[in-house]
Amino acid sequence: MTASASRITIIGLGPGNPELRTLGTQRALDTADQIILRTRIHPGLDDLAADPRVTDCDDLYDRADAFESLYQNIARRVLDAVGAGGTVVFAVPGHPRFGERSVPLIEIDAGALGIPVDVLDAVSFVDAAANAMETDPLAQGLQVADAEYLAATVDADPFATGQLGVDPTRPLLVAQLYNAALAAAAKIALSRLYPDDHPVMLIQAAGILPGQDVRTLSLHSLDRQQVHHLTSLWVPPLAPLEAVRSPDSLPRIVARLRASGGCPWDREQTHASLREAVLAEAYEVVDAIDDEDTNGLAEELGDLLLLITMHAQIAEEDGSFRIEDVFEGINRKLVRRHPHVFGSVAAATPADVVTTWEGVKAAEREEKGDTPARQNRVDRLPRAMPATRKVIEVLAARRMLEAPIDANAGDHLLAAVKSLIDRGLDPERALETALRKFVGGTSDSDGALATTGAGTQQGSEQA
Repeated sequence: MTASASRITIIGLGPGNPELRTLGTQRALDTADQIILRTRIHPGLDDLAADPRVTDCDDLYDRADAFESLYQNIARRVLDAVGAGGTVVFAVPGHPRFGERSVPLIEIDAGALGIPVDVLDAVSFVDAAANAMETDPLAQGLQVADAEYLAATVDADPFATGQLGVDPTRPLLVAQLYNAALAAAAKIALSRLYPDDHPVMLIQAAGILPGQDVRTLSLHSLDRQQVHHLTSLWVPPLAPLEAVRSPDSLPRIVARLRASGGCPWDREQTHASLREAVLAEAYEVVDAIDDEDTNGLAEELGDLLLLITMHAQIAEEDGSFRIEDVFEGINRKLVRRHPHVFGSVAAATPADVVTTWEGVKAAEREEKGDTPARQNRVDRLPRAMPATRKVIEVLAARRMLEAPIDANAGDHLLAAVKSLIDRGLDPERALETALRKFVGGTSDSDGALATTGAGTQQGSEQA
């Protein structure tokens, strides 16, 4: 048979019980010219052990220095076997599409060489685990994760926020929990969302009878269990009100408070009624920062986040926007304004970053059609911002100002404010009027601001 007539058939051997092999899989094995096992470390291979057509890739595991090179070497071995002609069957544990990184490499390389590849269906570990747990994974919205993926999120700490991608209100099946290091990493990763005493089920040899075993244990003891290449982990869902560490729970709770039959006080709130609360909570966040109170900061940020979520829920009820629009807006803005991180723009220093940031903001203002008057640096600051803070943002943009050492440093300022109050004038309005007059008499690049030593930086990084 010529090489042009050769083809590769990739099959899955199922969870390890020969009785669970599909008819197509068995037919491919029976008619193959060569059979290459990814590994012999898999149960249910007695009928293949002495077959002269069978070779394996176990020796490649011993020589590999990294998984990626291992998978490439396995793919190369399969493709090299095709040169002898005939049908080459590459057999993997489980299903060829579940956690088999060598399979797509074989398909890509074979496609480039014009070698046809067939990938046959098989019983996967998901099927076996669902049967072992006696559950319908579709009805429960089962999530599937690789233990190596969970370990990668742990390796990314403390920059792993948002990478886990797990909804704790739906069941989770963790695959390939094949050694103690992965069990420990899975425990750490899952503890971001689940309580330490959350019951989980360790599934050993799913689908292999009588070897199948399911044991219930607490999440915190996961790293003290014996695991191997046939181990999976089933994580039952938390009740919605118990998933208190999930970012999805707050919008869910707020929606319930605002819904019919919810809280009378929450239901009557409006954007306007919550205005002062937003300011108050923002100030409490600042207080916690100034006090270096990390526990208090976590609590105050939660209070502020509640108000943000309340505003988004109110907006969804009146059809203005949804909280997903809030997420989209800020996410797109961050990516757009950081082309030096997410694009090809170079910015090696903080000053370069400021220049890039201001350039993007200027383009945004032009796209929105903002008039030159609207682009006045005072107008670009929030109207509700205190006038003193506006002065600082204009005169000392991005400068870190410290508390005065001189206890009398504020006396003149206090005296001026008191004088205005004694005359029945609002100091806030007077100061903003003076600031506008001051800015109106200068350009964006020179003038009085430059002579004060405040530089020419424009405002703060306000939206």
